[in-house]
Amino acid sequence: MTKLATKRKPGRPKLDQEEGKSSIRSAALKEFARCGFKGASIEGIARAAGVAKPLVYYHFSSKDELWRASLAQALEGLRFEAEQFGEDLKSESPEIAVDLFARSSVEFAARNPWLVRISVDELRQGGTRADWLKENYLVPQQKMLVPIIESMYSPQKRVPENLAAHLIPTIFGAINFPFIDQDVIAAAHEVDVFSEEYIGQQVELISALLRACLDRYA
Repeated sequence: MTKLATKRKPGRPKLDQEEGKSSIRSAALKEFARCGFKGASIEGIARAAGVAKPLVYYHFSSKDELWRASLAQALEGLRFEAEQFGEDLKSESPEIAVDLFARSSVEFAARNPWLVRISVDELRQGGTRADWLKENYLVPQQKMLVPIIESMYSPQKRVPENLAAHLIPTIFGAINFPFIDQDVIAAAHEVDVFSEEYIGQQVELISALLRACLDRYA
């Protein structure tokens, strides 16, 4: 008796391919952060993603294309969160905005420590990938945060000129570096920076720092 072929659901193969590409990009992001661009290999990325090496090349023609695609996926998530966050802040008081900003920023940094690791590594070396990061991530991020910082002032206060140029790098250093220096902090202080307790304490600290900076220069 001939078995009837099972009919595939329309759209399923495409969905599976997109999920496969997404998992490869996510694994690649972590490998590039851990090993650097030169140290990362397609074999290692495929192993981390749980797929065969030919499948990586099926979706991405080169390691450079995979690097850009993996960063683009992460940056799109960052842009979306920042835009949503900016909209949410419009209806909040400056006091509440500070706390929301601290929590959102720290939680994003804890989920995506490899973004900063890759940026630091590439900027140190310079070249086309560093230029791509500046154009697509670092400069737009800085500009996007200016109105968010300004929204934390009460309407009665005048925002000091160029405050964002000082405040954003200072605060973001404090936000990000605990998560990219996790091994050092764990060895020195015996804490897990990704624990709920540590993240909660870091949110409180960033909120206090940001509030003090705003009060000082208001």
